[in-house]
Parts: sequence; C-alpha cells; structure tokens
Amino acid sequence: MTVSALPASPSHSRRILQLDGLRAIAVLAVFAQHALKAPLWMGVDLFFVLSGFLISGILLERKARQQSYFGYFYARRIRRILPPYLLLMAVSSLLFGFGWAQHWEWYAFFATNIGDALGQSGHDSLNVLWSLAVEEQFYIVWPFVILLLPERALAWVAAALIVAVPVLRAVATPWFDTFWPIYYLTPFRMDLLAAGALLAVALRRNPNALQPFRPLAILGFFAALAVLAWLHIHYPRFRAENTPLSNAALYSVSLVLCTSIVVIALQSQGIVKRLLCNPVLVYIGTISYTIYLIHLSILYTLWPLHMNRFATAALALAITLAYASATWFAFERRLIHGPASGARRSAVPLGRASQAPQSRA
Repeated sequence: MTVSALPASPSHSRRILQLDGLRAIAVLAVFAQHALKAPLWMGVDLFFVLSGFLISGILLERKARQQSYFGYFYARRIRRILPPYLLLMAVSSLLFGFGWAQHWEWYAFFATNIGDALGQSGHDSLNVLWSLAVEEQFYIVWPFVILLLPERALAWVAAALIVAVPVLRAVATPWFDTFWPIYYLTPFRMDLLAAGALLAVALRRNPNALQPFRPLAILGFFAALAVLAWLHIHYPRFRAENTPLSNAALYSVSLVLCTSIVVIALQSQGIVKRLLCNPVLVYIGTISYTIYLIHLSILYTLWPLHMNRFATAALALAITLAYASATWFAFERRLIHGPASGARRSAVPLGRASQAPQSRA
C-alpha cells in the first residue's frame, strides 16, 4: 500500500494537496476494512494508482532535467521506506515474537507478497507489507522503462499493461487454488501502477490533458462504485471464487474506480477541492505510510482485550495516529526533507504542479 513519492529536488517544493487528501481517504479505508470489516479493500488499489502517478511524474522530471536519476531515486526511496519499515519489524518482534525470522528472506528483499502467496509469512499483522513489496518490485523495473522510452512510447506501454494484466489474471487463475496469489503478486496488480503512470505522462505532455475527461471520470466513479456495491450485496463471495471472470474483472472495476478518483481529484474545484485540501486530511495523508504500516499491529494487540468493535477501532486509530505522528516528527520528516523540513512548503497551481507531481509520504 504505500505511496511514497518524494519531491523532485530540494528547491522544488511543489505539492498537489488534493492527493494528500486522497491518500488519507485511502489509508482510512484500509483501516476501516481491518478494524470494522468494511468492504473497502479498494483502498490499497487507490494507493497503487497514486504511487504510479506520483513516482512516474518524478522520474519523468528527473529525466527531462538530465539530473541524477537512479542514484537520486533509489536513495530517496531507501530514506523514505526503510526506517519506518525497520521500526515496524522491531515493534512486531517485541509484540508478537520472531516468527517472521523463519522466512527472513521475504522481509529482507521486499518480497513478502511472494511469501504471503506461498503461505510463508510471519505474524498476520505483517500482512500489510505485501503492497509495499508490489511497489518496490515494480520500481526495480519501471525507472529503466521511463529512462529508455520516449514519453509517447511510455504511454503506449502503460496502456498495454492496463489491457494485458487482466488477461494475465484470467489465464493464470487455474494455476492457483485460491485468489490470493492473484491479489498479492506484482504481475497481476501492475495495471493499477501503470494507470497512474499513464496519467503522469498525459499531464506532462499537456497540463490540461485531463480536463475533457472529468465528466467521464465522474461517470466511471459512480458506475464502478455501483458495480462493486451490487457485487458485494448479491455476490459477496465473488472475489473469493477464484474464477477467470472474477480475477480478471473485479480488479479492473477497482482500477476504473481508483483512476477515476485520481482524475477527479486532480481536476477538482469548489467543495471537492476544499474537502481534499482540508488540513486534517492533508496531515493524515502526509503520515499515511506509517499509519498503514502500524495499524494492523495495533489492532492485533487490542483484539485480545475483547472490547466493543467500535471502541477497539477508535482506540486503535488514536494509538496509530499518535505513533505515526511521533515517528514523523522524530525522524521521517528530516530524512525526507532535510533539517529545514520545518519550514512551510507552499503548493502551486495544478498546471505547474502536474509537471512533476509531488506528495509526501
């Protein structure tokens, strides 16, 4: 799940605040899924689309400026991803023991999605790491694709992935006894990241490229939401059926939903923009990476107390926010933005920001 795009350079503090708000909505959806059993698994998919958009935009900017490319990108990824990740492993070991060490290689090489697909993982609270593994595996390859291809060809590659990956999911379904490998493994989920990348390419070529598609995005949002709601009500086990249709179609419907949400956010005005730029949502979006990492560990710590579900959820959310805030101000902010990170960072109009889309955490 994680979206960890970083500013293109210390002198370019461009942010699209709406995307911080979207990230907050995504992480709260994931929290609600785990804490309240709400059918909101699409929150992780929204993270993937956001990540594809933000990080592809940063890589395109670095390439265009002919600045440090691989060294900059991977150094920033390490500083952003690794410290909270290592702290999570330490906290998990204190709370739940060292069961994960039996399969240490999955955790050491950001391959926990493979371990989860094989049923070889540590405590269930560490299951959240599967989405981080998907992103890191995708970004081993994607920077090379962006560097080597012109933008038009890159757009075609991203579009081809969006079309080909659902077919791959359908073809691969008989290989697995359950739907979980389809859900966890990078080749079957990279259409979401590619959708975000396609948006980044489109906006880089033309800052107004998405404006004509706003009505279509609104239609796609409501249509996809209606389909997912209908399936949940009438076929609640559709996702678990592990059929070519369910595996190919369901996550593509989620892709339409999440991509539409990102387009709407990027083109938002009025009340929608004010909502997404609400300071509370922006702050939660800023610390969402650590919220995502730690929330399930806190839930697993509280569940044995057998409190009311809603009381447990409220207490877990409060502890999660406190933990994520503490790590953000203790070290994450400085690692990302440097010693001067306390200075205010200003947003710029979307037409300029879209050239190198930015967002924290």
